Amino acid sequence: MPAIFWGATLCLALLLASGIDLTGRLATQAGMVLMLAGGLPHGGHDLLVARTLFRMRGAALLLFLAAYVAAAAAMAVLWWCAPLAAMLGFLALAAWHFSEDWTVPHDRLLRTAAGLAPIAAAVLGQHEAVSRLFAQMTDPATGALAVALVTLVAPVALLVALVAIGMAWQGGSRRWASAQTAALALLAIAPQTIAFPVYFALLHSRRHVVAILDQFGATGLGGAHPRIAAILLALLAFAGWALFSPRFVDLAHGIDPALAFQLLSVVAVPHLIFDAIGMHLRIRAGDGSPAKA
Repeated sequence: MPAIFWGATLCLALLLASGIDLTGRLATQAGMVLMLAGGLPHGGHDLLVARTLFRMRGAALLLFLAAYVAAAAAMAVLWWCAPLAAMLGFLALAAWHFSEDWTVPHDRLLRTAAGLAPIAAAVLGQHEAVSRLFAQMTDPATGALAVALVTLVAPVALLVALVAIGMAWQGGSRRWASAQTAALALLAIAPQTIAFPVYFALLHSRRHVVAILDQFGATGLGGAHPRIAAILLALLAFAGWALFSPRFVDLAHGIDPALAFQLLSVVAVPHLIFDAIGMHLRIRAGDGSPAKA
């Protein structure tokens, strides 16, 4: 598990123990920068996977990019015309995606429940703050409904996650089990605008990016380093979202947290669709160990 995650978690724990307010503008903006800088390039590595694993070139690669952008655009429009569907879809996709971090339990539904645990921990531990965030992402009624639904299933998700952590510990994955336990505790006690970025960027995304680079090597777009290509694609997503949502970045107030979380969902949709299709194709080809994305 990355030392940077442990360092950030320890710093936040010390700040909270010292009584320092982590809901202020400076802490919130630091969290948003970390979440976007560490999270957006995460999906940008899909282009490397498409070129290396599926050998896409020329027209095929352009078609892939067009479909990728179209899926992201569809999610962006969904936030505007059907916020309840967008919010529930976002939560479901997040749970499914985070479940990829878990190797136990083996049942997919139970792993998805464990994947919901980070969101469940934040909802139960920071109920009022998460309720405000969900309301800002949608509207008060929709946000309240989403929080109520997560609250309803949160105890089950956390129970499954704790059992899975215990199984991982007994199976010898003690560093992983310790990191997941620390992440859930942090999400429960710290503001979601700083706790979630630490979990998402420094634990979840970093682990997956390292796995991709280890599996597919260090050449991406035309020989360019894949990290550079991923950063460029992330900057394009950032700029596109700023044009679509003018309130996203304000010189006076910085990054709007609600719109930043929406942006994560927008880039997550094509990323997860590609991951699911890639997994299906690899299984059909006889390789049952899909790359983590």
